[in-house]
Amino acid sequence: MFSLVIEDTNTNVRDIPVEDFQKTVVDYILSGHTLMNVDTFEKDRAISEIAEAAETVDRQICIWSISQGWIDQNGKSVSWAKIKPTAPVEDHISGIMSFPNDVICVLRDFGVYMQSSTYPKHDIVIGWLDDLRRVMSSVSQTVIFVGPGFHVPQQLLHDITQVDFNLPDNEQIEERIEFVCSNVEKADGSKFKVNPEIVPHIIDACRGMTAAQVADRVSLALRKHKGLDEDSIQTIIREKASIIKVSGLLTYIEPPEGGLANVGGYDALKQHVKLDKPCFSNEAREYGIEFPRGVMLVGISGCGKTLLSLAIASELGLPLISMDVGNLMNKFVGDSERNMREAIKMIDNIAPCVLQLDEIEKGFGGAGSTDGGTSSRVFGTFLTWMNDRTSPVYLVATANQVESLPPEFCRKGRFDEIFGLDVPGTDERSEIFNIHLAKRSRNPEDFDLAGLSQKTDGYTGADIEQIVKLGLKISFSNGGELKTEHLMEATSEIIPLSKTEEQRIENTREWCAKHAKAANPKEKATAVKVGGSRRNVSLN
Repeated sequence: MFSLVIEDTNTNVRDIPVEDFQKTVVDYILSGHTLMNVDTFEKDRAISEIAEAAETVDRQICIWSISQGWIDQNGKSVSWAKIKPTAPVEDHISGIMSFPNDVICVLRDFGVYMQSSTYPKHDIVIGWLDDLRRVMSSVSQTVIFVGPGFHVPQQLLHDITQVDFNLPDNEQIEERIEFVCSNVEKADGSKFKVNPEIVPHIIDACRGMTAAQVADRVSLALRKHKGLDEDSIQTIIREKASIIKVSGLLTYIEPPEGGLANVGGYDALKQHVKLDKPCFSNEAREYGIEFPRGVMLVGISGCGKTLLSLAIASELGLPLISMDVGNLMNKFVGDSERNMREAIKMIDNIAPCVLQLDEIEKGFGGAGSTDGGTSSRVFGTFLTWMNDRTSPVYLVATANQVESLPPEFCRKGRFDEIFGLDVPGTDERSEIFNIHLAKRSRNPEDFDLAGLSQKTDGYTGADIEQIVKLGLKISFSNGGELKTEHLMEATSEIIPLSKTEEQRIENTREWCAKHAKAANPKEKATAVKVGGSRRNVSLN
């Protein structure tokens, strides 16, 4: 049995320095910026870094919270702050006027006091901040807001400087792992030692978490599995899925086992992905190969685009993160752009991963046409990241109506390749029947797959799956085992999309012919024998 003791509460604890963050804060302080915002859930870690930055420029620091009022970094009351903790918020802000020179005032979770919906006297608070802004730089004072979900009021839109505070990097995550494990004892009283070979995999599983979340999830894995092993990694990954889901910005999807074998056909696309697979390694970097950028899949509904994104993640052995652009949009000014930046930051921290952008035209189609330009700005933020990203994020974007997307999204360089997905050919339909029958514990060799493939010309993979499902229902109702005739009967009941959406399919084919590579190459024509009759030659 393990004994796990965690004494660190993350308060006033110096983590491994975020040098870029500290340097940025120092630069803004010394250049006279008076209002800054650090939008983060890691308030204690951010304040600890701000305190270290303040020390390098010989500035005092005081911290305000609604529960304690003004305190120093050691948690003691500030002698020169004469305001009682229970005083109204606006009094605490106006009191900054009497603070000494060369002081940094950190305001925790202050955003709610600047909104009409959450604080009745928000206008007074904003007014005082505006007054402070005009005089603070002359006395070397700075206000830094720290906390998540900060809404910049319109009156201060051009006066508050945003400072990014990244989630823990690999070194910081490793430090948290070491910290947790240093307090673990085995049943015999000896210290628990981590297998160094498992640590890089634990770090990969923890990417995208805060320092506190890393400590919590590693502690949980230790408790459940009495050590850190492969099962511990899976526990951490499942926990991370719930963390990502709570954010409301992204969704973690567990890829199915089997890789690209789960999908029938699309040989050209499969070959492309298999070439990309080894290119995420350090050996590939040393060889001069850049991280693969991903693919865009264009085709009608039912041709397997979403299934392919799952299969690609499984084949590459990477976590699959789904982004719903519609969920990122918000009615508050600037929130949609902030949500996109936050999602991008989270993706970069989770990488390497596969990012699924399903039916991307629903999020970016007609960007900016009806919402005052909000979607255009969000689209521009995402497009810039697509272009400039250096993190190993493999994009898989799918589109049904690609014509509605802005042309710049589909230009060369955004993706390594754009693939056009058409309805499956004869051999591919046979392969799809094979997959769906085997998936339901039926032996494909017991069925006339060639006959079924011939009968389903123009059917998509989704249509064929429905045929198998309906065939099972028919055979079950008849009290017998599934046979070819049941599938033939089901085929007559399913109307393929190629008949109900002929014009849309033709439009998509025309677009793909000009802009995309065929995911399923044309089937080879059957070889024709030349010569007519047999010729017998005797050498006797």
